[in-house]
Amino acid sequence: MPTLEELREELHVSVSQVRCYLRCPRQYHYRYVLGVESEFAPASLVLGSAVHEGLAAHYRSVMQTSESPEMDVCMAAFHATMVSFRRKGLSIQDTGVDLEAQGTALLRVFYESVYQEPPVVVGVEVPFGIEIHDPATGEVLEERLVGAFDLVTEEQGRKIIGEHKTAAKKWSDAEVRFDPQLSAYKLAAKKLGMGDAGLRLQQLIKTKVPKVAMVDVERGDRDIQDFLAIVVGVLRAVDAGCFYPVRTCKCSGCPFQRRCGSKQMAG
Repeated sequence: MPTLEELREELHVSVSQVRCYLRCPRQYHYRYVLGVESEFAPASLVLGSAVHEGLAAHYRSVMQTSESPEMDVCMAAFHATMVSFRRKGLSIQDTGVDLEAQGTALLRVFYESVYQEPPVVVGVEVPFGIEIHDPATGEVLEERLVGAFDLVTEEQGRKIIGEHKTAAKKWSDAEVRFDPQLSAYKLAAKKLGMGDAGLRLQQLIKTKVPKVAMVDVERGDRDIQDFLAIVVGVLRAVDAGCFYPVRTCKCSGCPFQRRCGSKQMAG
């Protein structure tokens, strides 16, 4: 099985790229077309990545031993990722929040909620690269959909694909319903011969008192067709050079705001 880095060397598209384009085509242009260096590392990205590594370390240990490890395992991976970000020399966005303390609190709540009953883990950060097609014409795209399952567990003989998220608040039903990542997972699982795999969203919520929320998610054929239509639409817009700016309150977290001019406009 190729690594995620090897899969990314091919002509490909990812859910992160699709999300970026839908959020702001100009940001997509800076990041994926021009390869512009970020002005800073968004705090949410840094925290999310570090927490993600902590969760991965926990579940890898469960996969190897079938038991929950000591909390130090996930904490060590979290702190190591935070150190790695700082050593890159790119400034981390200052939001007035102590990211180390916030991440530690989130992982502590996670650990306490899952420690007693570890799942049957069969994969962590499992890379995939699958063929995709235009749902309207059946044409197979040159680009492959590339990504990685955050977590694969097994319950009563059925595979469950897990997605980890850190969020300021619990997602609404609509956010869960239309999340493209989960649709991508369902499509990939089917193409990889995993059968009718289940989907589970695990949210670590950054409220004053941190919380963990687990949601089992359904995706049907219509959801997959909608996802493919979105991917095809984004790729066609990119090919056409359609890179307009989207001005919203989220511009304050964009790592290209000075180049784009959104910082000056907000000021």
